[in-house]
Amino acid sequence: MKMTTWLGSMAGAILLLSLPSLAQQQDDSDGDTGTDTTLVPIPARILPRAESGLMLDVARSGSGLVAVGAHGDILVSADGKKWQQVPAPTDTTLTRVRFLDATHGWAVGYDGAVLASGDGGRTWALQQFDAAWGRPYFDVLFFDARNGLLAGANGVLKKTADGGKTWEAISSEVFADNPNLYNLIALGDGSLLIAGERGFLARSTDKGATWTQLKSPYTGSYFGGLATGPSGVLIFGLRGNAFYAADIARAAPLTAKDLAAMRAAAADAEAAAGAQNPVSEVAGWVHLKHDDTEPLFGAAVEDGAIYLVGQNGRVMRADLAGGALERVPVPSDINMNAALADGKTLVTVGTSGISRLSLP
Repeated sequence: MKMTTWLGSMAGAILLLSLPSLAQQQDDSDGDTGTDTTLVPIPARILPRAESGLMLDVARSGSGLVAVGAHGDILVSADGKKWQQVPAPTDTTLTRVRFLDATHGWAVGYDGAVLASGDGGRTWALQQFDAAWGRPYFDVLFFDARNGLLAGANGVLKKTADGGKTWEAISSEVFADNPNLYNLIALGDGSLLIAGERGFLARSTDKGATWTQLKSPYTGSYFGGLATGPSGVLIFGLRGNAFYAADIARAAPLTAKDLAAMRAAAADAEAAAGAQNPVSEVAGWVHLKHDDTEPLFGAAVEDGAIYLVGQNGRVMRADLAGGALERVPVPSDINMNAALADGKTLVTVGTSGISRLSLP
């Protein structure tokens, strides 16, 4: 199976600019040579219309907003309307930005880049850069100012206990198949969920020290998730598929028999080609029904309502009680990678930069 670029395979839709084939990833996944000091980071260029370029994520930093994207672009806004690009220590594509509180934030991306801010996103320092490894980190999640997790390509999961200055790999058989880990989700019950490539789902109840792989209701990729209620989660991804677990503790674990069957199916190219990304009933999960097939990449909550955004201007409202997604008409056909609610407006980032969409 070929791991083509997300931008290519989804008609320029989202997040990632390039990834080697899955075979290449598996062949050299153990060949991380560490930081090559001859490959040094180049600061991002300050451009006059950076807010119109490819943007991949947006987050709140106190009362303001911070967005990140291609070429190391980092933009800040006090009101979600006017944006200003700020200096960044590397021009590598940034895939995710998160803030622990109003001041402490981290951004991650390609070339093993990890950036940190201590002033709400106005200035950034490079904590880690590994162009020799070259692959991306897709998410970062901090529990406090010192302890956090980092997830990325080829099943890479790391932890820090010093605010991101140093990182230590977390080793687990759960990640033996080297799936790309796209999203770290902190749930209301204190547990964590990782959603990723090829239907990968794993849960931790000890802040990432150990993991249990869950049986997935879908074999295609999940791009994101959103915690709901005291112990629930909504996950979403390819072909508009979205699933809801009201209580993650009731989600069925992946048994050894399940894992063996999954690996056998993946190894059978003919069978895999005839049944791409099937959905099945799995204990603990509800498939949210709808007639759309555009991929979904981000989520936002406005006055209790959950909105999912994705390719070709797709905005879907989630009806968790009814087990469905409803298309929300918006005057846009842009590809949206992430969104935040600002009253009755969605602040979205995507292939056309930063936009504001009024909700009906």
